[in-house]
Amino acid sequence: MVYKELTGTSVRLPANFTGKRFLTIIALNHAMESSKPVCSDGITRDISAALIRNVTLEHAAWTETVICQKGLPYLLQSNLQKVPLYNSTTCLSKCNLIAETTLADYFPATHISGSKDHDISDFICQFLPLYTNETLVYLPNDHIVLNWEVEESGSQVDDFYVGLGLDATEKDSPSLVDYISTDRKPYFKHRHEAIGSNELFYIFIKTVNKAGLSNIAILGPFLIDQTPPQYKYIPRVKISEESILFAWESDTFYDDEQTAEINQLAFQFGRLSCV
Repeated sequence: MVYKELTGTSVRLPANFTGKRFLTIIALNHAMESSKPVCSDGITRDISAALIRNVTLEHAAWTETVICQKGLPYLLQSNLQKVPLYNSTTCLSKCNLIAETTLADYFPATHISGSKDHDISDFICQFLPLYTNETLVYLPNDHIVLNWEVEESGSQVDDFYVGLGLDATEKDSPSLVDYISTDRKPYFKHRHEAIGSNELFYIFIKTVNKAGLSNIAILGPFLIDQTPPQYKYIPRVKISEESILFAWESDTFYDDEQTAEINQLAFQFGRLSCV
């Protein structure tokens, strides 16, 4: 509460508060009779920008990795969701090897059976790589469909903007697509036909609050992969006693556009040829 007596037509007060405050003015005559109070609608001092949370990107996928958030381990799934792991010595030691990344803050958390099991978490942390800023996210085409939520913490969002750039350093001035307003909608749809299948790019989501403060979430690098995996030769088939053995080499299947190894195979056994 701040109280001041004055005879002028204006007053200057220190803005050393956060949140909402109200101003009340009364007039006094020489007989010290007061007028009715006149109140303002309220003044909000906002010193922090809203934060992006729970980002989803349709049809995006990447190699599963271990990512750390505030020193705690998570499995970052191929569908861009994070799963909390047990805080085993192996996992915590892995998190101590890298600097903190803000990317883990953007993606939604989910739970899968056994993810908090000590042995399963140890196995994941031992054999999966750590997330790095060079970990690629793959898209099947240039049709970008983004959704997100916002953590305001008292900050009032004025608008969202989305841009595309060739490098993470372009967050202030994207070179591919300059920032486009979403009209305060927490989603973005865009098709950009100028992006090549061998061209890495980044997505920037900027929030701007009523006070003009902004925060930018950086996603990427992305790579458009429009070709399916190929094979060099047909896998071998052998009959061993009462079993049928299918075998292939590690380089039988390949994808020229995908830099990471192919880590998922499916097979079918039926009566018809190449169903």
